[in-house]
Amino acid sequence: MTTDHDIVIIGGGNAGISAAARFLNKGVSDVVVIEPQEVHTYRPLLSYVGGGQASLASAQRSQRSVTPKGCTWIQERVVSVDTATRTVRTESGTEVRYRDLVVGSGLVPDHDALPGIDAALASSSVASNYLDEATRTWHLVQTMRPDGHAVFTVPRAPVSCTGTTIKPLFLAAAHWRKVGAAPSMTLVVDRPDLVGVPALDARLRKYLRELDVRVLHRTAVTALAPGERSITVTGADGRTERIGYDMLHLVPPYRGPRWVEETGLASADPGTHAVVDVDPRTFRHRTHEGVWAVGDGASIDTDPSGGGLRRQVSILVDNVLAQRSNEALGEYDGYTVAPIPVDARRLIAAEFDRTGEITSSLPSFLDPLKPRRLSWAGDRFGLPFTYWHLLLKGHL
Repeated sequence: MTTDHDIVIIGGGNAGISAAARFLNKGVSDVVVIEPQEVHTYRPLLSYVGGGQASLASAQRSQRSVTPKGCTWIQERVVSVDTATRTVRTESGTEVRYRDLVVGSGLVPDHDALPGIDAALASSSVASNYLDEATRTWHLVQTMRPDGHAVFTVPRAPVSCTGTTIKPLFLAAAHWRKVGAAPSMTLVVDRPDLVGVPALDARLRKYLRELDVRVLHRTAVTALAPGERSITVTGADGRTERIGYDMLHLVPPYRGPRWVEETGLASADPGTHAVVDVDPRTFRHRTHEGVWAVGDGASIDTDPSGGGLRRQVSILVDNVLAQRSNEALGEYDGYTVAPIPVDARRLIAAEFDRTGEITSSLPSFLDPLKPRRLSWAGDRFGLPFTYWHLLLKGHL
């Protein structure tokens, strides 16, 4: 079966649904979203599920309930895109032709870079808020031996919101302080810095020192041995170390979906790990006409985040319509945000651009990197409400 449509969106997450809603609100009547999942998850809330501050149910809705009225939902997986004929092909063989294609398919775990991710996650001592095991994260935090050892990992880019990868450590530490436990902690960071914003990294290092966390920079997880409760890590100098654990919060390395790479939408540079190759300011594909992309799986040249995605989607929708009218395209300055709680009820809401410069929306006389209870409340309660009731409806 072949169908023809105006706007086709691959991915029904934050990017795809909010873009679909905005196109409809702008008067585009023929919008299709291709998304195989039946459950839509507000992923930033999973950190709080893993920290015992939210239920999994509060982070999820049915995909049908969040798909905008007037939008066609095709519940299938994409297997290829033919940019010459402007056709998306799904797993069942359905062909969907487009005038403009928006790719918001996100990232997938890179099993080639780290074999055994699924086997590790199936073990009793490994969890991951990133891999839909946030409830197990909370269970492991609660049942941790007072003198045990917890390991947390931060992968190389790309990953969805680097700040979120550090959240589990701080929330776990807050619980352990509350109950009088003092397990040792190791943070394995496959980057030279934590987030890549000098002022923010300095502040975070201070809090990590106070918690006596061993931090290994420029160090990748290269092997998993869940049966032995250990991982092997490799530093930039090639040296390896085996680290045992009682609890492992694993954020694996990520990459773009295979079909992005196989159909020529990714850059030829393997170091980009198969993200969609778009102009990071306009979100228009560098090579293929009529193809656009935003979010975690696009080359946006800044740290991905939900706060940044809101601006990206707004600019992308306007640019698609502007190009049709031969008008100038708007540009994205790389604004993003890293919401990081440093204890149970205080959070740093660091806003910055792609250069790493702080671009806080707070009044200039306030410290933009000070942990605040109000920032925590906004991240925990305000943003989920905004997400469900405004963002996914295209109102922000």
